[in-house]
Amino acid sequence: MSLKKLRGTWARLPLENLPISSQTIASPERGTAIVFSGELKPREPVQSDVHVVRLPSSVQNNDNAVYQKISYGNTSPSPRVGAASAASDGKVYVVSGRAGKEFKPIDSTIHEFDGTSWHSVAPADGSPVPQPRSYHVMTAAAGHLFLHAGCAADGGRYKDLWAFDLTTKRWKELANAPGKERGGTSLIASGYETRLFRIGGFDGKQEIGGTVDIYDISQNSWTSISYATGPMPRSVAALTAVSIGGREYLVYAFGEADPSKIGHEGAGKFLKDIWIFDLEKSEWSELECSDEHKPSARGWLGAVACADDTVLIQGGLSEDNNRLGDWWLLKLNTL
Repeated sequence: MSLKKLRGTWARLPLENLPISSQTIASPERGTAIVFSGELKPREPVQSDVHVVRLPSSVQNNDNAVYQKISYGNTSPSPRVGAASAASDGKVYVVSGRAGKEFKPIDSTIHEFDGTSWHSVAPADGSPVPQPRSYHVMTAAAGHLFLHAGCAADGGRYKDLWAFDLTTKRWKELANAPGKERGGTSLIASGYETRLFRIGGFDGKQEIGGTVDIYDISQNSWTSISYATGPMPRSVAALTAVSIGGREYLVYAFGEADPSKIGHEGAGKFLKDIWIFDLEKSEWSELECSDEHKPSARGWLGAVACADDTVLIQGGLSEDNNRLGDWWLLKLNTL
């Protein structure tokens, strides 16, 4: 049976502008996204409001999308930049990030949002705990949160992988990922929750690319697939997993291809291409989008799959060093 090529359709949501970058975004249930934290100005975290978006059932009905900003006061996690979040069993979890005068990583407390309030999740007595960090990544699978990589308080970077069991409340350090330590990488679980996929990042000198690294959850082991044809090296990009016609794909898009010469105070060279990785064939193809009206190049954005075939992106940083506040839906289907 011949395989059909994927096509994308973009639609901008008519929602209140939310200019922000280095935010977290997660989808606790189909059609809902939670945005938290981030910055409007470099090194200045925004307030700890929860931004809730309830999405339309189809791209054609995007006028029905609803946005709500909610403040939970002192029960919310403190303001932060470069945190990581993931959703499991209808709840959103946020870990670490950086803030304060010295802009150092915050502790590794797990903050849980159940849709109505925030709670701290304490690890079980005797559990090890990962080091605080920022610009790390987190995804959820098989009743666990998986936390990976990021920037350390001393300016170094990590390549470790940790799992937090949401039932036993214990952290466990897993096999280190291959390659260099990095921040701004991308990590996502497969729809079957058996594997994690990592792409890209920044090692302190340059953007990383050319491989898809795959973690087998049951075997606690990594393998890598090298490629010559596919997305160019990048960091702070968007990575989501979708399912179209019973097949699983990764959607990898946007990101920074060349860092700013003034570090976090500025903007580097950003991308706007979109690539599809077929998990069955282990091959890349660039996504064709028929719309002339598309999101501009950006990095440090929020992106999440909010349905099997639909990706939401929000905000990010533009090449003119301004925070973007737009909301877009990418609908995927076969040609």
